[in-house]
Amino acid sequence: MTLLQKYIHAVKQELPQAQKEDIGRELQANILDQLDAIQEQTGREATEQEVAGILEKLGHPAQVAARYSPVTPLVSSELMPAYKLVINYVLGLALLLHTLKSAMVFLQAEHYKISQALMQLIYGFIDQATMIFTSVTIAFYLAAKSGMLSTWGNNRNWRAQDLSEQEYDWQKIRGSDILTDLSSCGFMLLLIWHKFWMSDASLQQLRVDFSPAIASYLPWMTALLLCSVAFYIWCAIQPVWSKLKLQLNIVQNTMYAALFFFFSQLDALIHNIGLPAILDLQRLDRGIRLACFAYVLYLLYECVRDGRRLQQLGSVPTGTRLTD
Repeated sequence: MTLLQKYIHAVKQELPQAQKEDIGRELQANILDQLDAIQEQTGREATEQEVAGILEKLGHPAQVAARYSPVTPLVSSELMPAYKLVINYVLGLALLLHTLKSAMVFLQAEHYKISQALMQLIYGFIDQATMIFTSVTIAFYLAAKSGMLSTWGNNRNWRAQDLSEQEYDWQKIRGSDILTDLSSCGFMLLLIWHKFWMSDASLQQLRVDFSPAIASYLPWMTALLLCSVAFYIWCAIQPVWSKLKLQLNIVQNTMYAALFFFFSQLDALIHNIGLPAILDLQRLDRGIRLACFAYVLYLLYECVRDGRRLQQLGSVPTGTRLTD
């Protein structure tokens, strides 16, 4: 078997049965034309090294077969936008639920090990993400094969009038930011109202709780957190910063900043309620108050940033394309 015959045979092995002979003859004719051109130029037949050079230039047999008969992807390019959207939302929802579940386990633990809780959160989400990615991919592949997603993929009902107004790149609200904010609100709500969902045995094992000075303000913080959850859900449905969204974000961040600044000025945020007592409770309380003050500074930065963005939206004519 000559080198050319071995190459043609290798390519045909990578092709569907119905296309093997036709593509094999076409490829062989193409290679023979190149060999004839060498013979016309040199006056002799091509050497084995020259034949090998032509074959290597064509590429590996598997690559050549893929060019002649492209492999059908699991998710077609027409469905890729919808596929990415579903993957992002399902993964985001899974991350949110897994974070809240991990937070509940962490709050009921006898020993507070932040590093261990983070590792459990990461590995648990990776396991869920793998299953979600596989399931969504298989679902899209089977639905596309059956023709169920043809209308969705073609976007036949799309209209130019439905495009949202975005003058700046920063107006696109990232899904990761929304999920982070929702997870934070969910964790804070679980933390504030832990007495309503923790078992009696877990409550008896608690060593610290909110001090009376801060407990009276928790209903106000709960109302603010619930409003924030509704706001972030709205942002998830319409992920574009508008003037109204920026104004509401400034208002809620200002209220959070005032509340956490008040917390940072209290003499005590937590107090010991169980035995054995946590070592150096005053040091832990001071660290929490410093964290509250640092969070206030971050919220003030966000208010200033959103204020500047609000001015930008009000000063730029509609339809002008700018960058942040």
